[in-house]
Amino acid sequence: MNEFDVVIIGGGPGGYAAAIRCSQLGLSVALAEQEALGGTCLNWGCIPTKSLLQSADLYQQILDAETFGISVGDVTFDLAKMVDQSRQAAQQLSQGVAQLMKKNKVKIFSGEASITGIGEVHVNGETLITDSIIVASGAEQKSLGPIAIDGQN
Repeated sequence: MNEFDVVIIGGGPGGYAAAIRCSQLGLSVALAEQEALGGTCLNWGCIPTKSLLQSADLYQQILDAETFGISVGDVTFDLAKMVDQSRQAAQQLSQGVAQLMKKNKVKIFSGEASITGIGEVHVNGETLITDSIIVASGAEQKSLGPIAIDGQN
């Protein structure tokens, strides 16, 4: 059985920032994350998207280079490599979050966490006992009554 002052469920920006701060305050900290550290923005949203946008922008600049007196031959792009680059960027940043957790002595538990009792969290067959639980599991979109989410607008 593992005992901690605080257990944090969720390794996105809210969860890892809370973990670092709790550790800085001298608390023993466990963090449970079922996916990659860093959350949606870092792993699947903002960062990979910005990487792909950067590739598209660079491609467009090369196409427009002749306007500035620069001649280039045929310009092609490899979407698979662009996507791979975006995944590498996300993976590198996620590893950076893991290093921050290690530096701040935050114990990482990989898997889906569930609160099974007062001061008790279960992750992948392990029981974590704690005085405090922080739930930082992110959010999902939700319809607002008659305003439906159509995935387009």
